[in-house]
Amino acid sequence: MSDQENSNDIDFDTDDEIFGMLITDEQTNNHRSAVRYVRKDITASLQKHGLIKLSKKIPVELLDISSKGAAIQCKHKLALNNKIILELVFTDNQEFSIDAKIVYQAENKKQYGIKFDGYNHKLGDYLLASQNDLIFK
Repeated sequence: MSDQENSNDIDFDTDDEIFGMLITDEQTNNHRSAVRYVRKDITASLQKHGLIKLSKKIPVELLDISSKGAAIQCKHKLALNNKIILELVFTDNQEFSIDAKIVYQAENKKQYGIKFDGYNHKLGDYLLASQNDLIFK
């Protein structure tokens, strides 16, 4: 059998592109210790804690999520260390409301890191159980 016959299912050009990618210092500076899931089947919004009541819901794009925190993109300006409630709704209508804090703002000013007030094991278990496409970060 020739090498070409043995490699029918492998696209070496794609593998070379993936393994040959350069990783920036910013990308290697990952402070998150939990598995991050990339999910497109979760609708996310947040509410800011106010002095008397919560603000109205602000829709956000969920970039990735774990049992300890999330990365989001938002059109609204968010201040670091603000206390928020992150609301997640899955396609099967399972909902999670999680107390959290804004802990990181990317240089582009539209991406934020959110740290949950505590581990959310129920969310972590549900993320794993409901995962259809295994995409991790």
